[in-house]
Amino acid sequence: MTPVGTGYINAISFFWRRRAPYMKTIKDMLLKKREDLVLEIARRSKANTESAVQDIGDILDSVSEERTRELELILTDREKRKLAQIDDAIDRIEENIYGLCEECGVKIPKARLKVLPFAKYCVECQEKNEREEKYTREESDDGIRKVPVADVEE
Repeated sequence: MTPVGTGYINAISFFWRRRAPYMKTIKDMLLKKREDLVLEIARRSKANTESAVQDIGDILDSVSEERTRELELILTDREKRKLAQIDDAIDRIEENIYGLCEECGVKIPKARLKVLPFAKYCVECQEKNEREEKYTREESDDGIRKVPVADVEE
């Protein structure tokens, strides 16, 4: 008779060995996305630095250039957040927890991971988190939560 848990450990080990080629494909794709993002961030940073050195023309040119710089910074921040999400997904692959919802532990469908390879949550948990985030943002300064009309029970 085998000790309790040995069969479970063997099943988990088999599960991860079977997923290894798929995980390698996902990891390679994430590493490629990461490399592309790093190059894009570096390109934008260099372009912003070069444009800042150029002579400033009239006030309209100055305003237009400032607005372009602000947009570039917003895009760069978004790319940096995406880079962090990619790094997190790569870490989860290495820890053999990639594809499992961090909230409930259920397996995230491959279709979802194909569209959003750095997804941390299943659809249900993601929706729940977004609803909670929405309510948190809607709280006023006095701490009273604004409840959308559709969510009020009659």
